[in-house]
Amino acid sequence: MLETVKYLMGSAGSSGFGSKSTADQVTAGADLRSITAIITGATSGIGAETARVLAKHGARLVLPARSLKAAEDTKARIVSECPDSEILVMALDLSSLNSVRNFVAEFESLNLPLNLLINNAGKFAHEHAISEDGIEMTFATNYLDMVFFMASKLLKTIPQAAATTCYVAAHPRLSNVSGKYFADCNEASSTSKLGSSSTEAARLWSASEIMVSRDPKAVFDPLNATDYGA
Repeated sequence: MLETVKYLMGSAGSSGFGSKSTADQVTAGADLRSITAIITGATSGIGAETARVLAKHGARLVLPARSLKAAEDTKARIVSECPDSEILVMALDLSSLNSVRNFVAEFESLNLPLNLLINNAGKFAHEHAISEDGIEMTFATNYLDMVFFMASKLLKTIPQAAATTCYVAAHPRLSNVSGKYFADCNEASSTSKLGSSSTEAARLWSASEIMVSRDPKAVFDPLNATDYGA
């Protein structure tokens, strides 16, 4: 109950930020000019806000998308606000492993560093359950005002929903922090036992390596996949 009250009030945690903080607020003063970030799902919503905010602070962006036009539109919006932005649009269909392999090969050919990989694609959830995601809702009716008022207190705006992602990506105090779970811009405990299991993480990593491997003989062995790179 106490955590719910803190969430609704937007109370700041140890980081100085809370559920009502925005992506712009949590990245104030950040210098990302040496950073290259790949951001999926950047053509709308939280992904687009994340891309805008990181570009605002100088990050070089790579925007993979199935629709190159949509990605180019996002790029144009960002450049209109931040004319010096360096933004690369690249084709990627995450439902196709062949497309993933082609994207990786193309990215590697650019000889760019990869400092941030932010996945916003296809993910929508309540902020109290998933750290970096929120819900954007548009109400087409003007009745049930009280219900909508209460709902507005439980849901985040897009700038608020993008805050945790941008905080983790850009805040200097987290430069040496890795493998942690964050909610409302503060370190938190994972809501899933699987999410905190190093063994399951290793198995997932191994399975992912096999899935994107160009070696036709590569086979995932779940019994022996106990370490990263197994």
